[in-house]
Amino acid sequence: MPSFLPQLRKTVFWSLDFLKGAPIRNHVKDIRKTLWHPDRAKGERKTNLSKLLTHAVETTPFYQKFKTFPSLEDFPIIDKNLILNNYDDFKSTSFLNATLYKASSSGSTGIPFSIFQDKRKRDRNTADVIHFSEAVDSYIGDKLIYIKLWDHTNKKHKWIIFFQNILPHSVMDSSSSDLHHLLSAIESDRSTKNMLGYPSFFEEICNYLDQGEDHPKISGVNSIISFGENLKEHERKRMQKYFRAPVFERYSNQENGILAQQTKKSNGRYVLNWASYHFEILELDSDQHVKPGCLGRIVVTDLFNYAMPMIRYDTGDMAVYEEPQNGYPYFSKIYGRRMDTVYNSSGEIVSPFIFYMVLEYAKVKQFQFIQKGKKEYRFKLNGKPQNVDEEGAIRYFRNYLGEDAIITFEYVEEIPLLSSGKRKKIVNEYMPRDGQ
Repeated sequence: MPSFLPQLRKTVFWSLDFLKGAPIRNHVKDIRKTLWHPDRAKGERKTNLSKLLTHAVETTPFYQKFKTFPSLEDFPIIDKNLILNNYDDFKSTSFLNATLYKASSSGSTGIPFSIFQDKRKRDRNTADVIHFSEAVDSYIGDKLIYIKLWDHTNKKHKWIIFFQNILPHSVMDSSSSDLHHLLSAIESDRSTKNMLGYPSFFEEICNYLDQGEDHPKISGVNSIISFGENLKEHERKRMQKYFRAPVFERYSNQENGILAQQTKKSNGRYVLNWASYHFEILELDSDQHVKPGCLGRIVVTDLFNYAMPMIRYDTGDMAVYEEPQNGYPYFSKIYGRRMDTVYNSSGEIVSPFIFYMVLEYAKVKQFQFIQKGKKEYRFKLNGKPQNVDEEGAIRYFRNYLGEDAIITFEYVEEIPLLSSGKRKKIVNEYMPRDGQ
């Protein structure tokens, strides 16, 4: 590929933005100012929040009952179910005849979900992507190896793929020949490039490379961003080894956008996108804010979607909240969805990352850990029983699940992908009730 094309794409992108009044460039400037200079931006963030709340109570049926609100805390905490059950009431009357953009999740959590966004919110999301991509040396015009579920609902036209310089690869294409084709394409491309994809597919790539079938000489990868699933440290190290590039985690969802991300300068911390969202990290069993260093549920207020305001939206995810002496609070760990939280036999939360240790006792292609009951747990393994030290694994995991934990093993040919293209590693089919 001619070396001038990435720069040409960048020039065309910003020129078109300039002709439209530079909305995206102005958003990028605002995001940088807010995140790089928190003290100077404090007043502007407060103003953005106040404007959103006022707009919501004046133009949306659901929020009209809160017209006399004295503070954000006087608004209710909402979730997907509440929005779906009152869907039209969340729509702003100011945007009923406007051109809107539909952001949809695949329903991998069991609830298909769509939110409408106005043009300003759409531009803000684009600016968020630009800022957080540049924070890991990924720039407009660079080749992007984009690994996700590509199907008829999100397939891009070949001219858009060319202009955006994307190499799309579907997570459904994971056979040896598919991986060989992908790696060959990456190897033959000598331009600057970046990767964006699901950790479970990165694992497929690394497992394939571990077999020694291919020894591609890959160069020019600036960074790798994982999203959609938890990235375990073993996969991070393997991707760094094979692609000779740093790996960062991005926390985002379809209904909002980029909420947090690790960056080159964050030292493993997840930088929260305070420029576009207001965050509350609340206790698991109450609406009180957690103390620093504690695990809580993530509640966000989207400051820029005026078409369907989302105020105090419970994402369903959990994180460990930290407060530095200077700057914005951040996440030190993100645990993912509460519905997939695992509890030990005494009802206490267990870190999901522990269960990746099964690979120390089993030579398998894939695994899935399932909590079946209060004291009943199962490992679903894609492998052969003779390659698994079941007794050793049981002894190890009882240290975390309880000595009375009942741990069983099931051997399968394949652990299927979800409709989103993700592959769940941790599943909870049992949720403890209060007092049990």
